[in-house]
Amino acid sequence: MAAAATVSLAAPAHALTVIASPVDTPPPADQFVIYDFDGYVAPGYTLTLSGAAGTFDGSLGLFPGVAAPPPGTTTNYLAIRAGGAATLDTPLISAVSVYIGSPDAYNAIRFIGLNGFDETLTGAALAGGAFNGDQTIGRRMTYNFGSDRVTKVIFYSTGNSFELDNIAVATAVPEPATWAMMIVGFGLMGAAVRRRRQTAWPVAYAHA
Repeated sequence: MAAAATVSLAAPAHALTVIASPVDTPPPADQFVIYDFDGYVAPGYTLTLSGAAGTFDGSLGLFPGVAAPPPGTTTNYLAIRAGGAATLDTPLISAVSVYIGSPDAYNAIRFIGLNGFDETLTGAALAGGAFNGDQTIGRRMTYNFGSDRVTKVIFYSTGNSFELDNIAVATAVPEPATWAMMIVGFGLMGAAVRRRRQTAWPVAYAHA
């Protein structure tokens, strides 16, 4: 069973919900995978690696002191070593999930979005528990932003390593009030087009 915990942010209007699944379950129904580190990248998303960060082949197993594939991973995965980072730039999203292997206290994720939304999770808050790099632990972590909208997610680590795979997101949909405004706007545009078509313009003819 998945365990859920709510993290309170500095601004009381914001709420970040963290949901942990103890295995690499499929992403929630409202999410889709945008990066699998085996070559697939969803259009409109960019992942920029900096410092000591790169992909490893899970079929090769453990690289002692460097990286360990998340449990069950036999394809490529991302490993962020000490001082490295991976910055994900996205359209507006309302949630993100990622499969994390052997979570460590020095792993971190920073979420940046609209209206000053800026929150960082580390260690137990990030992974739904303190696991001290246990390589038998793999968790699909889901981070829901409530009514907030995020445009940048930064994965980073101050030690070796932060291993992750299969990033998925839920895109933000307009609020009901926004939909209503859009519908009214489309209606006004349609009415204007109809009026333009119905207007009779005077035509001047030249006589010989």
